[in-house]
Amino acid sequence: MKKLLAIAVLALGLVVAQSIAEITRQVQTNLDRSPWEATLTGRVQLPDGSTQEAEFRLQVIPGREPLARVEFKKPAALEGNFVVISDKEVWNYLFLTNQVIIQPRAKARVEGLGVNLTDLGDFNQLAERVTLRLLGEQNTPAGAAWRIGGTPKDASLGFASMEILVLKADPRPIALTLRDSQNRVLADLSFQNFRRANLTPQALRKRPADAEVLRRN
Repeated sequence: MKKLLAIAVLALGLVVAQSIAEITRQVQTNLDRSPWEATLTGRVQLPDGSTQEAEFRLQVIPGREPLARVEFKKPAALEGNFVVISDKEVWNYLFLTNQVIIQPRAKARVEGLGVNLTDLGDFNQLAERVTLRLLGEQNTPAGAAWRIGGTPKDASLGFASMEILVLKADPRPIALTLRDSQNRVLADLSFQNFRRANLTPQALRKRPADAEVLRRN
């Protein structure tokens, strides 16, 4: 009996693992179909520990050389800033100083935020850096969604746990929550106005011609 129970538990674990792998595949396949953009709204924690309203636009060009751009409208301290994320580098443009800070992606983070959001838009990269597990399903205004939990493999990501809601009918993230080791919310964001868009690398990399460029290793 114990042996049969052990086999059943192992089989259940394999099914869950396959489910996460399949969901990840579906999401990335869907997001890779064409360039897309969305507005993220909610609340985020800043480096000083305060939590403020957030609103920014995320634009993504998928493919062999993926590219993403994040443009901030809120909080006020980040208004006018933008971030460009490639598979090798992260550009942080700081509006107040008119500077572009370029760093290797493996070491970079979004300047002005208390958590690392450089994997937004790249579900495969997220799955490599975070151990994902299926928590169940949830009904949302957009429809039924999978609840996916995650634990970072690298402490430098700046959070202790995450939860993502993935829309089942159109596999893509619709909400993201990040928490610290004390279970305090670091970021609580929803994806709004998702649409396919005609984006070019030139447009996503656009920056002020007079911006000072600083490279950091």
